[in-house]
Amino acid sequence: MNTGTSKGLLLGALLFGLAACEDFAGLNLGGATSENLALSSARLADGTVRLVPPPGFCVDKRSLRQNFALMARCDALGGRLTTNAPLAIITATTVIANGTTQISTSAFDSTTESVIQRIDDAPLALVQVKGKPPSADMRDTYWRGATRIGDRVIGLTLYQKANQADLGNVAPDLLIQTIEQTQEQSVVAAVALQDNSATQTPKPAGRGFLAGLFE
Repeated sequence: MNTGTSKGLLLGALLFGLAACEDFAGLNLGGATSENLALSSARLADGTVRLVPPPGFCVDKRSLRQNFALMARCDALGGRLTTNAPLAIITATTVIANGTTQISTSAFDSTTESVIQRIDDAPLALVQVKGKPPSADMRDTYWRGATRIGDRVIGLTLYQKANQADLGNVAPDLLIQTIEQTQEQSVVAAVALQDNSATQTPKPAGRGFLAGLFE
């Protein structure tokens, strides 16, 4: 197998892993709540990635895992009223990059999802796909995107309810805004971690990322 093919298969497996990590267990996606569960940002991947939602969206604090978070409209999470933002769910997942330097939309080709539209000239590789969403209440067409931030690859997916009209260009724009803000704030977070590491005693390694990823 040549090097190019090998890298393509590895990247495809990585992106498949991003999709498989979407953890909806125990989450109530039914709508608004009286409890304020809205966070303006969240730290993922040992604090190296600071996830910042697009305008009008917040992170659902119930969803937070080491490498996963779910975002929804802030008022649906008990936060401030943001009716100017569309009703949608955005998931974010991180995995270790393992040498991956660049991601293109061709890496999203799979037997389980059909690519409908591709965008390669954005801050992240973006595809609209037709596949099987995590819930039967969601549209079977949705957007995925991925890019590298530091030593991690971050994957985003935007879902809508099945009875909602397609958001059109608004959907990829929301993912682009998420990545742009997350990249900017993650640089700040990485610098802060480096500063702290000079005075803090390193903790012994646990079972590692993969153990937490697939449990």
